[in-house]
Amino acid sequence: MAGAPLRFVLAAACVAAACGTSAPPPKHAKEPKHDERTLLKEAQEDARNGDYEASDKKFAEAYAQSKDFEVLEDRVDMLIHAAGKATKAVGVAKEFYDTNLTDVRGFNLYAEALLAAADGENALKVAEEILKINPEDPSGHEKKGRALIVLEKNEEGLDELRRAKDLDVKSSTYHLSLGNALLQLKHVDEAALEFRAAIKYSPDDSDANVQLGAALRQQQEFDDAKHYLDKALELDPRSGSAHFELGLLYNAESNQADAEVELLKAVQLSPNNSLYWYGAGELYRLEERLDDAMRAYKKSVDIDPPYPKALQKYGLILLERKQYDDAEIVLTQAIHREPNNAANYLNLGLTQAAKSRYKAAIENLETYLKKAPKGDPDIDRARETLEKLKRRR
Repeated sequence: MAGAPLRFVLAAACVAAACGTSAPPPKHAKEPKHDERTLLKEAQEDARNGDYEASDKKFAEAYAQSKDFEVLEDRVDMLIHAAGKATKAVGVAKEFYDTNLTDVRGFNLYAEALLAAADGENALKVAEEILKINPEDPSGHEKKGRALIVLEKNEEGLDELRRAKDLDVKSSTYHLSLGNALLQLKHVDEAALEFRAAIKYSPDDSDANVQLGAALRQQQEFDDAKHYLDKALELDPRSGSAHFELGLLYNAESNQADAEVELLKAVQLSPNNSLYWYGAGELYRLEERLDDAMRAYKKSVDIDPPYPKALQKYGLILLERKQYDDAEIVLTQAIHREPNNAANYLNLGLTQAAKSRYKAAIENLETYLKKAPKGDPDIDRARETLEKLKRRR
C-alpha cells in the first residue's frame, strides 16, 4: 500500500538511531510479489468505495499474476455495472477473445461486454460464432437473442431467448433474460411468468425478485410488487435496482416524497447506472425542478453508454432554454443511439430551424413525419414549421 514503504523506512531509521552505530545500512530485500488474492480483495474493496480506477488496476494485476478467468470476469463486471465504462470493458474482454480463439468463455465474455455497450451488431456476430462451435449452446442463443433485441429484431430475438430457456429450463439466467426482453417489449404478463420461474430455480436471486416486482408494478399489483422488492433488498441490501424500482412504484402511487428518496438511494448505490439518473431526471422534470432534472440527465448522458432517452430529454430542455449549439450536439447523439425515435428528429429539426440551418431542419422534420406514430400530438406543429421553412429556403 502507499503508506507501507514509508512506515518501513521510518522503522529502519529508528532502529539505526537506537543502536548508535555507524554500521552500513541493510541491503533492501527484494519486494515480495503481491499476492493475487490480496489484490483481488483490494480491487473489490476499491470498487465498493467508488475508486474504480484503482479497482481496475488491481483487477488487472491480479489477473496478470493468476491468469484466473474468474478474475477477468469480475473485472469486466465491475467496469460494466459499477464503473459505467462499457467501452473499456469491451476492450478488456476483446483482448482475451483475440488471444484465446478456442475458449468459448472468452466469446461469452466479449459478447456480454458488447451488449452492455449496446453494440448489437458485433454482439450478434460473436453469438453466432458461439453457435458455430455448438449449435445447442444455450448461452449462444441467449446472447444472440439479446443482440437481436438491441437491433430491434424483436420477434427473432424472443425466439432465440426462448430457445436458450428450453435448452436449459432450470437455469434462472435464461428465464430472467427472456423475462427482461418481454418486459421491455411490454409483454408484461408473460414476463412475470418468466420471473416467477427464475425465482423458482434461484429463490435467492435478488435481480429476479426485482424484475418480478417491476412486472407486478406495471400490472398495478402494487402490494405484491412491494413484497418482492422488499425481498430483493433482504437478499441484497445494496441493490440499486431494487431502490430504483421502489422509486417507480411510489411514483405510480403518487407518493413523490418516497419516490425521490428511493431514486436517490439508487443513484447513491449505483452512481454509474445511466438508467437510474434518467429516472431521477424524469421525476424532477415532472415536478418542474428543471435545474435538478438537467443535472440528472447530464449525469445519465455522461455515463458509458448513456441512457438513450436521457439524451432526448436533455436535448429538449437545452432547446427550450435556447442553448441551441449544445442541443444540436446532444440531439445528434440521441439519433445515433435511437435512430427510430421520432421525437429526436423533431427536436433536432426545431433546433436547426432556430439556428437558421433550414436545409438540415427540413430534412429532420421530414424524417420525423415519416417516423411519428399516428396520433402524435406534434405532427401538426411539425407540418406547419416545415411549410414555413420551405418558403424561407
